[in-house]
Amino acid sequence: MWNRGPYLSRWARLGLAVLCLAGCAGKPEPFAQQVQRINEVSIQGDQKFSQGDLKRANRDFSRALAMSRAVDYPQGAAQQLNNLGAVALDDGDLKQARESFTRAYDLNRDLGQWAAASINQANLATVAQKEGNPGAVSQHLLAAQEAAQQSRNYQAVGRVFLQWAGFYLDQGDPAAAQDMLNRAAPLATTPALKGTLFHHQGRLALARGDTAQALERFTLALSTDRTILDRAAMAGDLYYLGETHRTRGDLPQAWEYYARAFDVYAGLGRKSQLDRCLKRLKEVNNQGGLGRSLERFEKLTKPGSS
Repeated sequence: MWNRGPYLSRWARLGLAVLCLAGCAGKPEPFAQQVQRINEVSIQGDQKFSQGDLKRANRDFSRALAMSRAVDYPQGAAQQLNNLGAVALDDGDLKQARESFTRAYDLNRDLGQWAAASINQANLATVAQKEGNPGAVSQHLLAAQEAAQQSRNYQAVGRVFLQWAGFYLDQGDPAAAQDMLNRAAPLATTPALKGTLFHHQGRLALARGDTAQALERFTLALSTDRTILDRAAMAGDLYYLGETHRTRGDLPQAWEYYARAFDVYAGLGRKSQLDRCLKRLKEVNNQGGLGRSLERFEKLTKPGSS
């Protein structure tokens, strides 16, 4: 799994800032007030999404979508369509995710919101990746890159380069991954982008057999992702720290990191990732003769558990 989760769309909040510059010195204008309310509902959805509460996140994003349409706010509608696509993607509904991301892209393209359009195409690439269609992944990443470059937003361009790097790592092409990481490095100026850069540098080092470098990079990624409490990214960092220690033959340490990754994924409600962690826990427990109990992990992976 090279993607670190679907991108929620928060670009519409930039529009809110512009509105406030024009009308928030005193009492905000009615339209700005409504945009503020939409933004508050969307933030609630963000919080629910990060907690793994997809049902409530879907409810909040749907409400924000209806509110945006009711006041003729297409930027907000595009934002919420993307967010609803992220919920569907996380819930495994690839058809609904593709439909929502495509509708969001069409709106953003028509509005000339190229940074947001780039996010939509990046998410469509993730859908294609989950469908096992590398050709479609490439097409969507090319579209995402074109949109990001048209936006002249360097962070948007860097984000696409990082997603390309992850794709090439999945395809077993470390040279191409290295090239994309080199391009992304000077553009990774936010904690989220830095965390992703460090994570993929760790994956590249691990693919090349440099476990010392991999440990350093994954540790940096975890530290960076923790500062912004990106729990899905943190879980991925922990899992790959487990992978690196397993490769080094340090099975007790591998167990600890897999267990920590399991717990974070459990908090997010990511059942498929729990199964992946449990598989590794069983392997290192058997290979290392650790004699650790798997009971609590197995209990949480049973159907209907919470």
